[in-house]
Amino acid sequence: MIRVLFIAGYDNPIYHRKVELLADSPELEILHVTTAACGREEGQYWSAGGRRRYVVRTLEARWVGRAGDPHRGYLWPPHCAMGEFKPDLVHAESDLETLGAAQVTLARSIWARRSKLVHYSWQNLLRPRRWPVRLVSQLSLRAADHVICASREAVDVVRRQGFRRGTSVLPLVGLDARYFHPKRGSELRARLGLGGFVVGFVGRLVPEKGVDTLLHAAARLPDPRDVLIVGSGPEKSRLVSRARALGLEASCRWIEAVSYDVVCDYMNAMDVLVLPSRTTRNWKEQFGRVLMEALGCRVAVVGSDSGAIPKVMGAAGQSFPEGDAGALADILKQLAGDARWRGEMAERGYRRALENYSVQRVAERLLQIWRDVHGG
Repeated sequence: MIRVLFIAGYDNPIYHRKVELLADSPELEILHVTTAACGREEGQYWSAGGRRRYVVRTLEARWVGRAGDPHRGYLWPPHCAMGEFKPDLVHAESDLETLGAAQVTLARSIWARRSKLVHYSWQNLLRPRRWPVRLVSQLSLRAADHVICASREAVDVVRRQGFRRGTSVLPLVGLDARYFHPKRGSELRARLGLGGFVVGFVGRLVPEKGVDTLLHAAARLPDPRDVLIVGSGPEKSRLVSRARALGLEASCRWIEAVSYDVVCDYMNAMDVLVLPSRTTRNWKEQFGRVLMEALGCRVAVVGSDSGAIPKVMGAAGQSFPEGDAGALADILKQLAGDARWRGEMAERGYRRALENYSVQRVAERLLQIWRDVHGG
């Protein structure tokens, strides 16, 4: 039996599913430490198969400086229940550069010194950082027995910081087929007035997501074509103005950010989902979860070559140089004119999503990591 202290602030069932599946294993006893703000009450919960129970403990979330900043948040009391639970393994899913990761590292050194420590890292770009951030990151790296990374590029970043112990590449969250699956999108398309080839985007409306590249590419497509944008953010007004200037006002549908349980409906209303992310000095796409979700809906995907996007899509998607609206338009023209090819892409992507990214697969791989780290 491995006693695992799992520390992560999950706020929706898609994230919780991984814990529920892991709790099915007779090898594990799991205590999930989270915050009351994440929507789960403290108590016992059934595992996914309903055969075993695991415990959720809620602690107070506090911040140093700006409230709500995930990099400055920590839990109170600071021991994170380590002294009472006496874990064999501590797994923290705050990024390595956060104050929360440093707190877990210090708490483990005081209250659970003999336990193994597993950290998580999204960072796929070794950008310039202020000394407190470097200090926090080095503190956690030096103490970690294993680091799980979102991508191969993230592995390279921790190696360049001197980490020489075990690493793995694993998504933080897997595809939950209860919420993302193929379904008929004709009713929503009719309600939104979508009658042509539908190109879509789901995500934050911020400069680095490159939605303006998508608008410029869509303007080069022949009619009938529609653009479905689902998301909110500071760039929205500028993007709406850009669409108007490009003559896309009648073709665009702007939907505010929606809850996880209806995102699937909008994805299934698309013929192609595009993730046109653009690398900046301090950021490049770390995973692209919407790609995984669209693949699970059996929707064809196209993405820029920013960060992890090409790796996530594999041979199931089409990539283009980031910021190159002409190259994106060429791909979309081919997809618009060849429904058979589009369907083949969608089917390949669907199989890839189930084989590589299902939440069941992610849970299985994480369990094996825990076994290896505990046994090592």
